[in-house]
Amino acid sequence: MSNNTFVGFPHGQSDVGIDAADVVKEMQPVTTWNRDGGYTVTRRWRGPIDALVNFSDGGASNADFDGTYFNGTTGILLGGPGRDGAISTNLQRDEGGQLGIFSATWVTSNIASALGNPRAAGRTGTSGDQYQESSQWTLDGNDLEKDVYRGMVLEACEAALKADTAGTQFGFVARVRTAIDRYKNAKDDDGNGVPDYFDKEFDIEDYFGSTADHPLSVIIAAASVLGNLNLLVDLKEACSDILKGQEAFSISQYVLRNTKTTPYTSSLIPHYANVNRIWTTANITTLMAAEIRTIDPPTSAVAYTIPLLGVMGTIFSSSVWLYRTPDVQQLSNGKWQITKEWWEGAEIAESSYKNYGVA
Repeated sequence: MSNNTFVGFPHGQSDVGIDAADVVKEMQPVTTWNRDGGYTVTRRWRGPIDALVNFSDGGASNADFDGTYFNGTTGILLGGPGRDGAISTNLQRDEGGQLGIFSATWVTSNIASALGNPRAAGRTGTSGDQYQESSQWTLDGNDLEKDVYRGMVLEACEAALKADTAGTQFGFVARVRTAIDRYKNAKDDDGNGVPDYFDKEFDIEDYFGSTADHPLSVIIAAASVLGNLNLLVDLKEACSDILKGQEAFSISQYVLRNTKTTPYTSSLIPHYANVNRIWTTANITTLMAAEIRTIDPPTSAVAYTIPLLGVMGTIFSSSVWLYRTPDVQQLSNGKWQITKEWWEGAEIAESSYKNYGVA
């Protein structure tokens, strides 16, 4: 429907024609564009209040010869924004309240559809419009407290034992923990009391045998990760720190977060599939591609390469992520906010979670 055309709505229509008082005229629309939400289009109609109410009420009995009306059995004003895809509507009275301006606003990727028939199917959620008004990505740091027994020295000990004989690393950390606990309780490696306990310093060799015995023979032959003579010296330093009272240490974890604001009738879903499962970076970009819509005039599309990850170089190209349960909130203006989070999974026990798409 072209702009500035008179549109009649049959409030008191008779066989002779349409009441002159019940004619509304469409004014020039107001359009804006931004990268986040595409086009925002506000269409405005001016006329008598009763005619504008009929116009907004919808239904074939209120259509003009061109079939132009708002869809919905109870009307856009009574039903609220979104019944026909509009994110907001307004009826402003002027000139003593007899005349007014009715306006409806859409966020759309296709400006032609917003300027066409207000009831057209082109503005339903499945058409490519109504996807999102904004989409914000953040990459946060999340410092975690990790058990001191999972520090790099003990992990290096496990790696050396595994390289020596596959499977021999299992239980080593637990054995070190048991040795320290027994020493704290004045017990030797057999669980017996330690003679002259208050004169006895802790020595890991008292609980694992000499350095000639496995596993200490493997650890003493391994390179230090702390710049010491060998890995056994590192191990003794780690045990000393634990005996001083250290219980945990901090590690860095990345949290990738996407927050979308959607119109009232958006078809965008929170994506509850694959919650609490291990995703790859490629899985995330695939999900983004499924939500693609054209927003740049005239036909170009958003590049779903996650620029935040690109800033970090290739560090995340092969990363795995734990997808958390999405958060959905209805905002005070009737819109929806969907927040999705992925936790970088280098420190996540993959044995506890299924991979993406696994039944």
